[in-house]
Amino acid sequence: MPKTVSAAQLDSLYRRVAAHHGADDEEAATLAAALLRADLRGHTTQGIALLPYVDELLTNGEMAFGRPLEIVRETAATALLDGHRGVGHVIGTRAMEIAMEKARAVGIGFVTVRGSSDYAMASTYVLPAVEAGFIGVSMSTGPIIVAPWGGRDARFCTNPIALGVPAGERAPIVIDMATSAYSMGAVVRAARDGLLLDTPGVVDGDGRYTTDPASVILDVMDRESRMSGALTTAGPKGFGWVLLVEILAALLSGERTWEDERPATSTERPAHYGQTFIAIDVASFQDPEAFTAATDRMIDTLTGARPAAGFDRIRVHGGTAAAEERRRREAGVPVRDEEWEMVEHLAERLGISA
Repeated sequence: MPKTVSAAQLDSLYRRVAAHHGADDEEAATLAAALLRADLRGHTTQGIALLPYVDELLTNGEMAFGRPLEIVRETAATALLDGHRGVGHVIGTRAMEIAMEKARAVGIGFVTVRGSSDYAMASTYVLPAVEAGFIGVSMSTGPIIVAPWGGRDARFCTNPIALGVPAGERAPIVIDMATSAYSMGAVVRAARDGLLLDTPGVVDGDGRYTTDPASVILDVMDRESRMSGALTTAGPKGFGWVLLVEILAALLSGERTWEDERPATSTERPAHYGQTFIAIDVASFQDPEAFTAATDRMIDTLTGARPAAGFDRIRVHGGTAAAEERRRREAGVPVRDEEWEMVEHLAERLGISA
């Protein structure tokens, strides 16, 4: 049985890890809120399971608290920011705030970031926009671990993207997904548990597409394990989604120029943390109450439709996560035993209590 940890305990743990690495109170609170939101919404691979990797990035200086967030270019509706390899959770939170400020002024805010770092769950940054009545979009590139469709060598990150849409009486629509066939966290956990993937989602060292994650994951206890192959895109359509994020987050921000790319035989894993945050003011297009009422009707129509054979009902993105967040705030977050053990070892090494 997984261990149940209270939201307050996780929040305190995250703040203390951040403080150990030099965060001030505001930065520590921002990091903690981002990781905890993932835990509460059922994405612990982007929360507690990610903590050892966050510690690794901070320990190695690949990201750090206190670094400036520079506005490189700006218009009324747009901004290009340079995060100077600060902490992605802090950068992402501020970048979406800027996008929302611009949306309030001119109807839309479009902010790209170069020089960022891992920002965990993509929907962390659209949820505040939705709660303020905006449509929000967030996307990120990162470590190179995904092969293009038809290839065997990694050239992309999992390139997550999230979309949040405000509703009225219903839970907001929140789509949060890796644009690769599977997220890295899901592949590592499947390999750890000895499970096969539902579809071929990895390509092994011999160039074979396979459903066996253990054929490429070298250390099943490492959330960011090195691989003897690569993850794959979800077919040619998934390849299109990966490219969309790459273009809007990495190319548009200037984070990645595709010059001097590593050879196929390289064992390095470079990372290109480019991110994009979009806030759209619904009131610039129509009455917000009419829009949210239409969103509710769409959700009700879809969830009320007859399910196909093998399905119990139709679910719209975001509803289950919202219900889980409410439940876990009261009942606590289930954490896998081996992942909590890793956290305890981390806490002991840092000299703090888990």
